[in-house]
Amino acid sequence: MKINEVIRKHRKEKNMTQEEMANRLGVTAPAVNKWESGASMPDISLLAPIARLLNVSLDELLSFKEELSEIEVSSIIKEIYEMFDTEPIDAVYHRILEVTKEYPNAESLLLSLVGIFDSRCVILGEDSNEEYNKWIQGSYQNLLFSHDEDVRVGAADGLYALYIRKEMYEDAERCLSYFSAKDPDRKRKLATIYYGKGQYEEAYKTLEAEVLANYQTMSVMLLEIFMVAVKTENFEKAQVIIEKESALAELFEMGEYHKNAGKLELAVALKDSKETLRLLDCLLSSTNTVMDYTKSKLFEHMTFQEVNPTIFQTLRVNTLKHFSEDDTYKFVRESEGWEAFEKKWMTA
Repeated sequence: MKINEVIRKHRKEKNMTQEEMANRLGVTAPAVNKWESGASMPDISLLAPIARLLNVSLDELLSFKEELSEIEVSSIIKEIYEMFDTEPIDAVYHRILEVTKEYPNAESLLLSLVGIFDSRCVILGEDSNEEYNKWIQGSYQNLLFSHDEDVRVGAADGLYALYIRKEMYEDAERCLSYFSAKDPDRKRKLATIYYGKGQYEEAYKTLEAEVLANYQTMSVMLLEIFMVAVKTENFEKAQVIIEKESALAELFEMGEYHKNAGKLELAVALKDSKETLRLLDCLLSSTNTVMDYTKSKLFEHMTFQEVNPTIFQTLRVNTLKHFSEDDTYKFVRESEGWEAFEKKWMTA
């Protein structure tokens, strides 16, 4: 609301006439009438007394509302979306300018409105309009100074996309400083910059490293879900999750060992001695595939440390020791096939 609307609204809520308000402030009734009609503005020296009289903050009196409710924000955004369907883009632009002037401190709202307008400009082919571009870019840049980290990051994200469209790659790269180094999207953005600048090898390396990291994250998450399912004895879900985890290892060319490691955990959880021995035999036979992903075309631009072949033998020895001594696997050692299995691998 504008200041005249704020004064009128709160005066009426207090059941106060214009004359009463004028008397309290030491001004004339026609002066109050002009304030409320928007014909004139109160003198700056009267702002604090008016705010106290109406029991509102100066920010609210001047429409410098720091925060809007979710309902208010949703209502404004809905209005803008509806205007795009019925009004020319210039009318929407000027309505957004009105809203941002009315709520200059509502940074989250401004970020949303700039983002909406920016994307519509691209869709409608208006992204070359100099006036719109100047406002969009200036708004994003101003929001980079926000005290709200989410607003800063959102503005940097919008500005980054704008610079990428304009092929301003150096400017786009500067936007990345607003993203956490741990932000998974930061490296993808950097790879896009490399690609745009023709640094294809760097783009490959960056993206392939992210693919591998994302595989590892997804694999761990699935195994965590599996453990929860086992703990709650939901073995049907555990079976489904392990099948997914195994398929994931196959999709990312992790090798036979990684494809079957999770299945072994399920067999142990079910205390299926026959299946446990089968899968354990499979793992011990495929320890040399643990690093197979380093040979995959998926990761061909990445540099991996050379692996000492003795690590595979060490893995086999430790796995056998684990199954031979840990009480968790006592059911396997007491099974019919353990003796033959032990004879095969202990002498290998």
